[in-house]
Amino acid sequence: MIFRDALESDLPAIVDIYNSTIPGMMVTADTAPITVNDRRAWFHEHKKGFRPLWVIEDTGTIAGWLSFQSFYGRPAYRATAEVSIYIARAIVNRAWAASC
Repeated sequence: MIFRDALESDLPAIVDIYNSTIPGMMVTADTAPITVNDRRAWFHEHKKGFRPLWVIEDTGTIAGWLSFQSFYGRPAYRATAEVSIYIARAIVNRAWAASC
């Protein structure tokens, strides 16, 4: 597995992983799937040196992603970030099966 900066071409995989969590309603407050276009502006808000967006790649496949998002818009919170980590269901299932 490798961690790397996300590319715009990774956005469909990022969105697929995110959407896979919506039905369980345990990690997001969204109730309907989002689209790649819905996430395009969000993608461009992330910068390498400040609030990056990384993907986790496993044998050439996006296995998950991690993002840093500004926590609150006020200046005193500039150093504070919300961290989101999403792992593809297939990877979670594989890890679960290996632990049993």
